Amino acid sequence: MIRLFLFLLFSATNIFPQDELLDLLVDEPIEPMPVQATFKATRIVNSQSVELPRSKMLEFMVQHRFGTVENGFYDLFGLDEAAVHYDLKYGLHERLAFGLGRSSWQKTYDVMIKAKLIRQTEGQGKTFPITVVIFSNMGINALRKDAIVKDNFANRIRYLQQLIVGRKFNESVSLQVVPTWIHKNLVPAHEDEHDLFSAGLGGRIMVTRRFSINADISFPLGDRPDSFKNGWGLGCDIETGGHVFQLLLTNARGGYEGAYIEDASGSMKGGDVFLGFNITRVFSF
Repeated sequence: MIRLFLFLLFSATNIFPQDELLDLLVDEPIEPMPVQATFKATRIVNSQSVELPRSKMLEFMVQHRFGTVENGFYDLFGLDEAAVHYDLKYGLHERLAFGLGRSSWQKTYDVMIKAKLIRQTEGQGKTFPITVVIFSNMGINALRKDAIVKDNFANRIRYLQQLIVGRKFNESVSLQVVPTWIHKNLVPAHEDEHDLFSAGLGGRIMVTRRFSINADISFPLGDRPDSFKNGWGLGCDIETGGHVFQLLLTNARGGYEGAYIEDASGSMKGGDVFLGFNITRVFSF
């Protein structure tokens, strides 16, 4: 029996040489893989990142901004005051999410949708170098208005559109650019523009697997008043199991898009800046 087995094996080897046997194997097509974790969270500091909540996951983010640090120990560097933005997002799909938010700063409610149009890919085969995300947001100012001003509901609304283009260069460095358009239905003065354009820049450097240094800033395109300040934020991400904790320093009190891009008021001069944090928790839903 053993001799018969060896004879058949030897015969098969001669009939089908090794190269021909390998040719019989069907090669599976090599597909490039999407790049993961360009950023740790859906925001860098203030700015939206290219990340979305995972599919069927509910993400709850609290953006907490203390008062100005310029008063020192009198109000414990602003810790006596707070402006909070609650940000709730749900991942309908790995490429699509929607959300709701509410900020104590100017009593603003907002709704958003975020869609990943193109994903950066790596590996063998045809890859793509960047991730492209579109972000749309509508904010509603719920402050009580002066009775002298005609209070049409439409005057309370502002719209925002962003195209977020990001790239993860390696395990340590990620960058993104964010062209932005904001439309305000009501402006303070007749000569003010209803449509405002700007460009954002953000990035992160990984220090360890669970700790990174982050920064973002917004640059106006077009004229702004002399009192205008570029909105910026500097912070760090600390990943701790089920949530990401972000400590930060910024010159904007409001955490929502219209506030940190167009309404930043602080300056490093004199210490008129704000400590804060973002904390993110996700739930399977």
